[in-house]
Amino acid sequence: MAKTGGFANFSLGESRNGSVLLPTHFTTASTATAKGHKFGDLVKQYATKGSKVTDENNIALTDLMAESAMAESDYFGYGTRASATGDAHPLFDGSTLNMTNEEMLTLENRLNTAQDNGNILHEMAFSIRGDWLVENGLYDPETKLLDQDKLKRAEQNIVQDLFNKGFKLPLGELEDDVVWFGVIHQDTDHLNMHLWFAKESRETRSEMMHKSGEPRGVIDFQAKKRAESQFRYELESDTVKLDRNKLYEAVGEYRSNLKSDALYSLDHGAKYAPDLKKIFEALPQDLRGRWKVGNTSQLVTDEKSRMGPANRHMNVLVDKLLANELHDDYQAFREASLKVDDFMTTNHGLQHQGQAKWSDTQDARLRKEIANGIYRQFNETFTEADDQDTKKFHKGKHGNFENIRRAHGIDTQPKEKPATMQSTPANLKKLNRLAKQMMQGSKAEMQRACKMAQEVEQNNHSQSVSDESLSRHL
Repeated sequence: MAKTGGFANFSLGESRNGSVLLPTHFTTASTATAKGHKFGDLVKQYATKGSKVTDENNIALTDLMAESAMAESDYFGYGTRASATGDAHPLFDGSTLNMTNEEMLTLENRLNTAQDNGNILHEMAFSIRGDWLVENGLYDPETKLLDQDKLKRAEQNIVQDLFNKGFKLPLGELEDDVVWFGVIHQDTDHLNMHLWFAKESRETRSEMMHKSGEPRGVIDFQAKKRAESQFRYELESDTVKLDRNKLYEAVGEYRSNLKSDALYSLDHGAKYAPDLKKIFEALPQDLRGRWKVGNTSQLVTDEKSRMGPANRHMNVLVDKLLANELHDDYQAFREASLKVDDFMTTNHGLQHQGQAKWSDTQDARLRKEIANGIYRQFNETFTEADDQDTKKFHKGKHGNFENIRRAHGIDTQPKEKPATMQSTPANLKKLNRLAKQMMQGSKAEMQRACKMAQEVEQNNHSQSVSDESLSRHL
């Protein structure tokens, strides 16, 4: 990292070198102690190092671009910034953007406690390219103003996920068990945001210990890349996010249309019927109804794959489609994909040798989806279309796909389903009415039966009284 001899003199014109890089480093407690160093010395070192750290140019550049902006001395975040009005310093942590002397003393003591407990001091540095800062409204190369508060908030928002997922177990065992702070350096050709953190309580968990008896210091690579990506997203302007999302949407729309148009062209034209026939006849017949590309990013064409012969014919057919009927839309799809490649180069830098470009993975995905769409038409029995989605392809009853199935002895007539009463609101209402009538009828029948029983009982009682009277008379 080259020194610039001043503040915020960041290099420009490096658009293909990556927007944010995140190198890491760690120091064990034993190493620091052996050299006579204390973790807490970092606090004093960077709080007083005026050649690296300053808050004098801290301002939200979005305020500058607002039509209602006030005079410079009245800008929020400039004349009223904490370091300009009190004893605060540009160092920050999870609770403040500018630490006071008292907060710095507490931070120093906690870092020294972490060292006394034998823990690791982790250091990370977000190295941010000047072009990217300008593009996202964070830096003005003419005035040297820098939106430091937004940069600090972005780091505040990503550290907890890093602490929780950067190791085999969450680094902190209790709330606030991880002590951390950050600082912005402006004296090099790239802006550097340093982050230091350590577990304060003594580490005893076996999963977190190295065989040497000290805590592990290596941070999970995927967690580091995720933190880098999240940090970048926190700082991107709405315009940059919108432009990128439009490209992603365009690529997805082109892919969907190409797939549907390919199936329509194959089903309704005689031109490609021989190609479809070759593919069908090369398919393994004992896998009928289960033909598909498989869980690979590309069509497997080697002899070891049972789908290999069919996939070879499939590649020839897809190439023909994309070079002829689908040529224009396919070129638009490729152009949109290449623009996403440019976005990724801007953010991540040039790719490593042998690393697949995003556009190439999307091209492979398109070809795989077209192939699976064709295999699905061979797998599925024809049914009448019952949806209103005109974009969704539905093969014809007498189209090429069904003709090939019939020509090879596959019954394409759908099985008739037994007639059943549909559970529509009207039918449900009718059923409820019939049930109610039946219940009412049963109730009436029960009432009539009870009445008849009462009449019989009364007749029996009357007869008993008559018999008793006759007896007395005699």
